[in-house]
Amino acid sequence: MIRLRESFIKKVNKDSKFLEKFLNKWKKLVSIFNQRIKECEKANLSKLSDKNLMDLYNKFYQAYIDEYSIAIGLQDPFSMHADKFMKPLLEKILKKQGKENKINEYYAILTSPVVESFIAAEFRGRLKILKEINKKSSRVNKLLEEHSKRFFWIENNYAKVKVLDKKYFSEKIKKEMEMDINPDEEIKKMDNQLEKIKEDKKKLIKEFKNLIKITEVFAYMQDERKKYVLLSNHYQKKFLDETGRRLNLTEREMNYTVFPELKEMLLGRKIDRKKLAERYKHCLCIQTLDGYEVLEGKDADKIYDKIFNPNIKTKEIKGTCASRGKAEGIVRIIKKTHDLINVDKGDILVTSMTRPEMVTAMEKAAAIVTDEGGITCHAAIVSRELGIPCIIGAKIATKILKDGDLVEVDANKGIVRKI
Repeated sequence: MIRLRESFIKKVNKDSKFLEKFLNKWKKLVSIFNQRIKECEKANLSKLSDKNLMDLYNKFYQAYIDEYSIAIGLQDPFSMHADKFMKPLLEKILKKQGKENKINEYYAILTSPVVESFIAAEFRGRLKILKEINKKSSRVNKLLEEHSKRFFWIENNYAKVKVLDKKYFSEKIKKEMEMDINPDEEIKKMDNQLEKIKEDKKKLIKEFKNLIKITEVFAYMQDERKKYVLLSNHYQKKFLDETGRRLNLTEREMNYTVFPELKEMLLGRKIDRKKLAERYKHCLCIQTLDGYEVLEGKDADKIYDKIFNPNIKTKEIKGTCASRGKAEGIVRIIKKTHDLINVDKGDILVTSMTRPEMVTAMEKAAAIVTDEGGITCHAAIVSRELGIPCIIGAKIATKILKDGDLVEVDANKGIVRKI
């Protein structure tokens, strides 16, 4: 990962057009994936033969993997360990200027995206509809239809897929009306925040010109990649539902299959229901040099215990500042989607990594702490847009902290302390 990152940065420094070429290459793959989405949208899956269903799914899946792999293949080496190579470089330059105390502030500016996330774009869309409601416009119904078509996938995740309709977004807007949200003020606040980031970046030293460009491109790609993950999940569920219907397998059983198994299941009717049942109880998917391996039962338990049950004792947890600020509050550990209902206003949300379905809970939180994540991760982007402190890459936060712990989050220094 280090070699890949260093090679990429060298190419950007050597060729002023390299970053643009790289981005355009990825956008072409995104365009192909969007075409596959349109094909799936038009197709009546229930009318296709087993072979044609598998062929269509294979085309869709390969286009998704092509788009996804080029994005994550370079984003992770750059963003996941940015603090290991960007911070020392920043510190070296700031020391020469006598500004060592500004390192976290400058780092936060350097790594802030200048393009609105899809979550912020959806909120902006609702605010515009709210403006039309306040004006008693006749366009409200049409705007809600368009909004739901554009963002129906936004609360999908790796476990659940749902289609958000006009009624869902209408209810959200009603709640915002009850809160007396002023859409003009909120939109202005969002615009000002993006403008401030752009202005702050302009003031940064010339030595960071290319790193700023790379960071901005990867922040944009990270958000787009996540958008297409959620959108892909919608169509993958359609394929899994149709395959399950033909094989007389439940939704739960289909959710515990992996793509290479589907061809044999659908065309060869080779189905191991016992293995699928074991995976539901406990399974792990491990990345290997040759691809990946799925473990079930005792094999999965052994590795799970080694990874997730370490014996660690400490009162102070360190991570990377993603959004500056300080906060105190009660810890709420989020391990499953169901845990989100426990988050109250002013709590400290602690999780392995945040996902789009967590945004409602994130809006209530006084601060966010994650075990994982890089400078362009979901938690980093959303916390900056919400203007709340956030520490990412804390590694052991969910293992050390417990629900109900009182903590201080000092995101200026990247430290979480039990009080």
